Amino acid sequence: MEISEIRILMKYEFHRGATTRQAVGNINSVYPTQAVTQTTVAHWFKRFRSGDFDLSNQPRGRPEIKVDNDALKADVEADSSQSALELASKFGVAKSTILIHLKQINKVKKLDKWVPHELKDEHKQQRLDACLSLLSRNKADPFLHRIVTCDEKWIMYDNRKRSSQWLDPDEPPKHCPKRKVHQKKLMVTVWWSSYGVIHYDFMVPGTSITSDVYCSQLDDMMEKLAIKQPKMFNRLTPILLHDNARPHSAKNTVAKLQQLGLETLRHPTYSPDLAPTDCHFFQSLDNFLSGKNFTSSGAVKTAFQEFIDSRESVFYTKGLNVLPLKWQQCVDNMGGYFD
Repeated sequence: MEISEIRILMKYEFHRGATTRQAVGNINSVYPTQAVTQTTVAHWFKRFRSGDFDLSNQPRGRPEIKVDNDALKADVEADSSQSALELASKFGVAKSTILIHLKQINKVKKLDKWVPHELKDEHKQQRLDACLSLLSRNKADPFLHRIVTCDEKWIMYDNRKRSSQWLDPDEPPKHCPKRKVHQKKLMVTVWWSSYGVIHYDFMVPGTSITSDVYCSQLDDMMEKLAIKQPKMFNRLTPILLHDNARPHSAKNTVAKLQQLGLETLRHPTYSPDLAPTDCHFFQSLDNFLSGKNFTSSGAVKTAFQEFIDSRESVFYTKGLNVLPLKWQQCVDNMGGYFD
């Protein structure tokens, strides 16, 4: 039976002078499937008593907006550090309501991102000038295939991290020992190009990289380059991309680079985001070593070699070919760090 017909019957019973209970009994006696309930009849009888005999549904409409989204957006953009609870208190609504309106104006909460350094204006200008120069040079005469790049990294013996599991509410979590504050580590220097790894060297524990050590590494790298990548050594004239660490910019290092005939590529200070070894090679190495725990330096060296063996040639090409994109992002951000 249609709802509209049921409402006609309720109107008829009202005009007969029936009570709510009598109307329910009369209608359901004819229609034994219990067409109406006492609550429904009481609702309609209340409307009839008010003089409203319209049997159609009343438009409900949307609930009244409690927060002006334009005012909320202006307030958030004036001070983006405010919490949802603070905003709710300011607008006089519940936290859940303010969260709904924040979603409506496309605002999400994000933590500040750590950056390598607090750049001053002169640092940003240096980064901007360097990237503009590199982009212009690469456009006129592409040179990415000529780059040899390097950097150093500490490899920790213990690379385990806490993991999470789906467990029953009363099931205890697994135990994970904290890493020691001063744990064992081993430093590696790696040299590579778009054709693959050229040379790597692990430092003896207790020693550090000085300009003399770096010059010796340069000699070793050039010997390996002549053997592993003779085309670059003999025809392409390699270009060295390294950072501005002291061993890299010392007088005897500059003299060694001149002796070897190595051109150095311009690299601004405080710019690990523009260094392919930092943001590509070592990032992938960290992912590879995650969860591993080594007991000796030999195990660390074996794992490093396994990482190199597991990389395909496209890994190295991609790591250097992305440089123009990073230079452009730096320019677009006026020399600042970029995501």
